[in-house]
Amino acid sequence: MFTKKFAFAIMVILIVIVVILYNDFGAQTRENKKLPGEKTSNELTTVPFQNSDISEKQVSIFKGKYVTTYSLPNGTGPNGILVDKNGFVWIAGSSKHTLFQLDPTDGKLRSYHMPEENIGETMVWTMLEDKNGYIWLAQFGRNPLWRFDPNTGRFDLFQTSAPPFQMKLDDTTGNIWFTTLTGNTIGVIQQVENKTKSSYKITEFSLGNDTDPSGLFLKDGSVWVAELLKGRITKFDVVRNTDGLIINIQKIFEIPKSDQTQFYSPTDVLVSGNRTVWITEHGPSTMTRYDTMSGKLTRFPTSQRPDDIATLPFWMRESTDGKGIWYDEHEGGRVAFFSLNSTTLTEYELQNSTANLVVYTLNLAIDPSDPSKLWFSQWNLDRVGVVDHAIPLPFDIRSNLTKVVLSDENTKATIGITISGNDSMSQNHIVFLKTSSSMMPDGGFTNMTGNFTVSSVDLSKVNQSVPVNLILQNDGAKVGNYTLGISATDGIVTKTIFLDLTIT
Repeated sequence: MFTKKFAFAIMVILIVIVVILYNDFGAQTRENKKLPGEKTSNELTTVPFQNSDISEKQVSIFKGKYVTTYSLPNGTGPNGILVDKNGFVWIAGSSKHTLFQLDPTDGKLRSYHMPEENIGETMVWTMLEDKNGYIWLAQFGRNPLWRFDPNTGRFDLFQTSAPPFQMKLDDTTGNIWFTTLTGNTIGVIQQVENKTKSSYKITEFSLGNDTDPSGLFLKDGSVWVAELLKGRITKFDVVRNTDGLIINIQKIFEIPKSDQTQFYSPTDVLVSGNRTVWITEHGPSTMTRYDTMSGKLTRFPTSQRPDDIATLPFWMRESTDGKGIWYDEHEGGRVAFFSLNSTTLTEYELQNSTANLVVYTLNLAIDPSDPSKLWFSQWNLDRVGVVDHAIPLPFDIRSNLTKVVLSDENTKATIGITISGNDSMSQNHIVFLKTSSSMMPDGGFTNMTGNFTVSSVDLSKVNQSVPVNLILQNDGAKVGNYTLGISATDGIVTKTIFLDLTIT
């Protein structure tokens, strides 16, 4: 069971989500909610809008060691973001009702005014480029789904039961799958060929009331969905008719099982290999690994913020080389790369100097031509940026241990770690040490403390690895299985290693 503090934190987190997602959306979506099991299938009718309001300007570029940021016009409110096959970055301005095209090589920003006007903010949570080069984006407003043609500047409007919250492209078929967080459905957009021209067909499938489907992932013809409110991940197979069109979905299984610990506000899902499911849990601020064969669940915490604000992981993106998983910390001011090979976490600071205590890093986009780069949007700073994971870190952290076992009270363990520097990069480089755990949503401990024999290491004064001990003192922590994070940071980048922590 979680503590009262944890339960309160989850409640606050859910309130934040509701405020952000439902603001300016109103009751019009709820009026269109479907009954459980109801399914709609419509030939989509588009309302064309030819864009004549196109402008171009130069934006400011700020280059850091790992992160390059681009300042957008004030009041843009960027959320949805993608990188197309030509290397252009597309950004949806939730407040300005504008679609932007950024050339990252020179900072040229082209603006396409969207048709909607005078309706307040309409958050654009998801964007993608289809196989024909069209840009699809979904607005939380009266007009939920747009297709944009970069060649002509034309917008086409499509109707869905509720605004898509996440969209994913099936690279094999070209179909577009989406979730509707407020509509409790998942849907698919299929291109249909007829004698005169191509058209689109949308089919939505109800998941039942109060499921709140958030993220989804496509793998081997199946659709995986994160049901935020139900605290579960569901896998569906598709049912096709004789023409090959998808007409239904069939639930294969859901996780965790009814007798296992449920997920806490899962926002996204990603599947690697044949049996490993990854989930961002917004509640406990962890990225969680679930083994579908054994049912084992492992929560990997983010490193702690100095102000103890919960980091709130949200979306995930798999690197194109398959070596790791990126995710954004919704309120942590960082993006993180989790290495699947070494089971380590690298977090990049994005905030720099800002008066904002909390910065909303809301969305992510992979660069299809460079597996080391990740783009992100920062909603309340009116900027976007890119992180380069290929740049080596000036330090490293290691431990020979993989597991720590403590009895339920008044016991301690000594964990040996080593800190080393990159000879060519560690001059005048001080590294600070800190710990985190999966016990609390802010990465803290419950009835346990962790103290290092030294709190920092000056790598400019040593020419070899520095041994440091972490003293873990148990003062009555609850029996259970947890994950311990041990981090080294220079304030710009943080690397965390993980150990299994068992209280018996």
